[in-house]
Amino acid sequence: MEERLVVTGEVVAIAEEFSPGRGTFESDGKIVAAETGTLLLDQKNHTATIIPKNPVAEPKKKDRVLALVTDIKSSMAICEILTIEGAKRAVTGETEATLHVSNISPQYVESISQAMRTGDIIRAEVIQTTPSIQLSTVGRPFGVILARCSRCRGVLKLKQKSLYCEECEHFEKRKIAEPYGLIQGNP
Repeated sequence: MEERLVVTGEVVAIAEEFSPGRGTFESDGKIVAAETGTLLLDQKNHTATIIPKNPVAEPKKKDRVLALVTDIKSSMAICEILTIEGAKRAVTGETEATLHVSNISPQYVESISQAMRTGDIIRAEVIQTTPSIQLSTVGRPFGVILARCSRCRGVLKLKQKSLYCEECEHFEKRKIAEPYGLIQGNP
């Protein structure tokens, strides 16, 4: 297997000898680099592939992500993935994900709104990526990590295993991640 550094737009092989693989495409009978990285010419399988020098961050199965709950439906929460824990780059590509009520907790959850609300930031695990991204908050490190009061929009603080608003003195229930409140800011 031949390896060398290539840049975007560079012709890396001839289509008669190789098929385009990840990071390459065919144009006018030539295989062209779609990104900068290490070219792998696989003589056995006759494919030209590029391993990117600085790969994009795409959610994969088992990744831990932080996501914003953007909508609540009867049996699922719609979320926007904000970041992948441990990734050095911003998330690219598909960032919308769903969290089904059956994947919130090992205990029975009757309604999504018992566990989270629109505007909450959650830590979740990716359990599926195709055909759509599916999340799970089953487990202690997963759940809501930052929430706002549904009455006054004040930031909720953890108090007596519930979330408490110091501004309006209101308690709310959520599926709370351990630890809660890792991030500051405006969800």
